[in-house]
Amino acid sequence: MKKSIIALSLLPVLSGLAGCNDKQASVTAAIHQQHQQAAAAVYAASKGLESAVTTMCASPSEETLEASRSAWQTLMQDWMVLQGREKGSEEALSLSWQIQFWPDKKDITGRKMEQLLAQQKNWTARELADQSVAVQGVGAMEWLLYGNPERLNQPYGCELATAIGQRLMQSGDALERAWKDNPWQAMTPQLALGEYLGALTNQLDFAMKKLTLPMGKPGHPRPYQAESWRSQTSLANLKANVQAMQALYLAEGNGLDALLRAKGETAMAERLTDKFRNVLADWPQSPGMGAMLKSKDGYRELISLYNDLESIRFTLHDEVSQALGIVVGFNATDGD
Repeated sequence: MKKSIIALSLLPVLSGLAGCNDKQASVTAAIHQQHQQAAAAVYAASKGLESAVTTMCASPSEETLEASRSAWQTLMQDWMVLQGREKGSEEALSLSWQIQFWPDKKDITGRKMEQLLAQQKNWTARELADQSVAVQGVGAMEWLLYGNPERLNQPYGCELATAIGQRLMQSGDALERAWKDNPWQAMTPQLALGEYLGALTNQLDFAMKKLTLPMGKPGHPRPYQAESWRSQTSLANLKANVQAMQALYLAEGNGLDALLRAKGETAMAERLTDKFRNVLADWPQSPGMGAMLKSKDGYRELISLYNDLESIRFTLHDEVSQALGIVVGFNATDGD
């Protein structure tokens, strides 16, 4: 009889645990699916870039150059979804610098590219894998397509572009494979939730760093510290970051927004949803930061953008974490 009473008294507890586990499973499954889809998009875009560059080198023209630039921008936009999150698959995280070497405060990319071309040899993707990561990724390709397109018509230039394209395709393939398994599936609900919020705050911190580095101090901007300054697409990239964060926060009804509402924190959820929506609606028209850094009005607009992102960061870090009982851990961008 006592055993029956104990068993009955445990039913609500077990039911609660089952409900918690079900919710945990739906959240981690939704987040993992987002990462899987993003990695697949990066791989597809890397194949598109490799194909465009191969075509350009076989038939050099303004049209094929522009097609390669367009393919490069597609890859950048897809990569922005995962850039800076620093949570999840360890194999995927290990590929980050290989795909994009940034920040590049001393223009290591430019110097290393010059060194490769000075060796006057036809580089291959396999040989690039043994070189600096600065020459293996999107920054190296940007250096050729935007910064130094004349080098594509000189000996060994197009061969190097082709090798970089093939290397990026290899990295994209490895990235997609790395996200096949769900790294959060076996975690406790709270640990998985901490990883989720950590991925979001890490990406936001990284995005804000992409603003502060080129902004420097008022009156003393550093435009060459901007991401993708050669193609003048730094703000377009940053917008893609914020759109990805918005999608990660919502997770198609299975994310932090839903968890806050389930906790009765509807006002907080609405406020954060509005902040994401408003910052994107008021986004600067310029695709790059260069021109904006040169004018007072442009600089003020960038300050306003930073403040909007800082407001989102405060809400996530100080309010959402407290409401959901999450401890936000170490951020890989701290101290840089």
